[in-house]
Order: sequence, then C-alpha cells, then structure tokens
Amino acid sequence: MWSTFIVSLKSNLRDRSALFWLIIFPIALATMFNGVFGNLDKAMSITPVSVAVVEDSNWDNAVDASTLISALSGEQKNPKTANNSRGAVTGDIKVDVKLLDTTAVQSTAQAQEQLAKNKVDGYISADDKGRMSLTISSDTAAKATNGTQEAGLDVSLDALDNVIGQYNRTSATVLAVLKDNPTAAMAQSFWQGINSAAGGTREISLTNFKPSAMARYYYALMGMACLVAMSYMIYTVTTSQANLSALGIRRTVAPLGRAKQLVAGFLAGWLCTSVSLLIALAYIRYGCGIEVGGRDGLAVLAVIIASFMTCSLGTMIGAIPKLTAGVKQGLSTAIACSLSLFSGLYGGFAMDLSDVITRKAPILAAINPAQQVTNLFYSLMYYDSYQPFIQTCAILFAMSAVFLTAGVIMLRRQRYEHL
Repeated sequence: MWSTFIVSLKSNLRDRSALFWLIIFPIALATMFNGVFGNLDKAMSITPVSVAVVEDSNWDNAVDASTLISALSGEQKNPKTANNSRGAVTGDIKVDVKLLDTTAVQSTAQAQEQLAKNKVDGYISADDKGRMSLTISSDTAAKATNGTQEAGLDVSLDALDNVIGQYNRTSATVLAVLKDNPTAAMAQSFWQGINSAAGGTREISLTNFKPSAMARYYYALMGMACLVAMSYMIYTVTTSQANLSALGIRRTVAPLGRAKQLVAGFLAGWLCTSVSLLIALAYIRYGCGIEVGGRDGLAVLAVIIASFMTCSLGTMIGAIPKLTAGVKQGLSTAIACSLSLFSGLYGGFAMDLSDVITRKAPILAAINPAQQVTNLFYSLMYYDSYQPFIQTCAILFAMSAVFLTAGVIMLRRQRYEHL
C-alpha cells in the first residue's frame, strides 16, 4: 500500500495540467485581481490634503478654528475644552486619521500664489462673519474626479467639506442662540447639547478585523481552485478501472486489493491537493496581502478540510460508470466553473447573485461545495465567534461522507466479464 501511495504521488506530480490549474492558475488570477483591484482599499481611505491656512484678520472671527485645524492636522488629538463658545463650536475633538497638511499664510493673495505654484491642493480661509471655506485648484478637482491619479483624495475632500460645513452650522447656531438668549451661556445643558449635536459620525467595526474590500474575490477563487483539484482523484479512480485503461487492467489483477489501492490513491491526492491549495493561500495571504484576521492556522485547517471534500467529490465522479476518463475530467471542470458562478467569482454581478441565493435560498447555498469552501474563509474574516467556521466544516464533512458513500457504492457494483 505504501508503494502504491508513492507511485500515485509521483503520478500526480507529473501531471502538468493538474499542477497548472491548481498552482499556476490561482496565482495568476490572484495576481490579476491584485493588479486590477489592489488600489480599491486606498481609494476608499483618507489621505492628508495639503492646504494653506489664511490667518488674517477674519481668521480671528472664526471661533476656535485654529483648534479644529490643529486637530485635523494631527497636532492636537483630544483637547480639553471648556464650557464656553469656543469649546462648544468644535466639541471634544478626537481625530484618528490625519486629514490635513497645513501651511500658514498671512493673506489670501499668498494662499493663491501657493495654489498657483501647486505647492498646496487648496486653502482654507474665513470671512468677516467667521465662516470657514475651502478653495481647491482645478488640478486638485481633476485628481479627485479621476481617483486613479491620487487614491483617496476625493474621500478626503468630502470629509473635509463635511467637517467645515459642520463647523459653520454649529457656529451659526451658537451665535444665533446667544443673540436671542445671552443667559443660555450659563447653562451646562446648553453646551452639552451643542457638543452632542456636533458629534458627527463615528466609525465602528462589526467584524473580527477590517478585511480587504476585495477579499471575497480571492477566496471565491480558492473555492474554484479547490473544486478543480478533484481531477487528482478522478485520475486515480479511472486508472483503477479495467475497462478504461491498460493500467486499470494491471491494477485489477494485482495482488493488492482495490480498496487498498484506492485508499493509497486517495491519500496521495489529498496530500497533493492540500499542498497545492496551501501554496495558493500563502500567495494570496503574503503576496497579495489578503488577511484572515490573524487566524492563519485555522485557514490552513480550512484548506485541509476543503481538500478532503474535493477528493471525495472526485472519487464519486471518477466512479461513474460508462463514462470515459476524458468525459469525467471535462465534467469536473464544468462543475467547478458553474458552481463558482454562484459563489461570486465572476465579478460584482456574481457576488450579488451569491448574496441573493444565500438570503433567499440558503439550502441551495448550503449544497454548493464552492460556496461552502469560500464560507470557510468568510467565517474566519467576518465573525468573532468560531461557530460559523465549525458549522461550515460540519457541512463539508457531511458532503464528503455523501460523496464517498456514493463513490464506494458505484465502485463495488462494477464487474468485468473479461480482461
């Protein structure tokens, strides 16, 4: 049996077609994903905007504007504010991401000169009523419109515009209230209400960590590569059938029983599949930077479990009677490509279709091997609990049991009148 395992292992390693689809193809497709979609995360992130701050006589009318600009520049993370008009306008500022790179100038003319020389992206100034405004150059506007030139600039400008707009609204509200009711400044509840209203939007994480926006495509690719790997077991099973090859005839009359031959071939195929998919996973993880939330050990376990399932499926397809080896290999490729559509591999439409099936017809998603393989990695990325991962592993083990049982039944019923 050990000799059969070694021979099967060598046969798998000499199969250039299988090695291409299991190693070269996932790496090539992942590289393409990385080249096409690699900047999407940066495009949705905030990058500092270079601005000139006009600190003229009008700037003094903008209450607490210097504190706000300092916070957005990363110079003042969480200042202690008093219950006065200055603290009320900006609130308890806490900025986790640097939004501005500032340069102080004394007049609008100086700011416009810096803008004309492309030393800054824009400038911030205040009018005689203390209202701040942002002016950007035409080049900056063009870069923001075409996000490929400077990733994240459009997001940063939107965030900056929102902050300045909130400052102006809060300042106008405070001044209007104090004009009508000067004694409101004496009430603690008034300043608390102003600060609460100026709180803005806070980012929170609903997942175990912040995954890449494109992670789903990479792990849908792993689902397809896993199903393609069933070719190893199809080859092993077909070469043990006397009606399909001369090698099958020799194996049929060999002293070693068919069961032991198939077990040795199954173990060799499982090992080759696991190693091939681990190489693809390592490239996705370290070459493309797609993380699984610090659960790399469980990701390796996921690959091993997925490999066992696909070898079981390959055993069942390989055992189908009255089909040639070429037809069985073609059938395995068709199954892998078709099921990958419903797991979301082929772009945004496929991802939307996968989500709809998961919500509206969860049973169809549960019986899709490609979807369950991708779910192994989703459960590691998107959940704090290990329960979804364990549940997906149980589904794959149940699939494996069904596939192996069907394959064994078909193989046991195969008899030959003559060799």
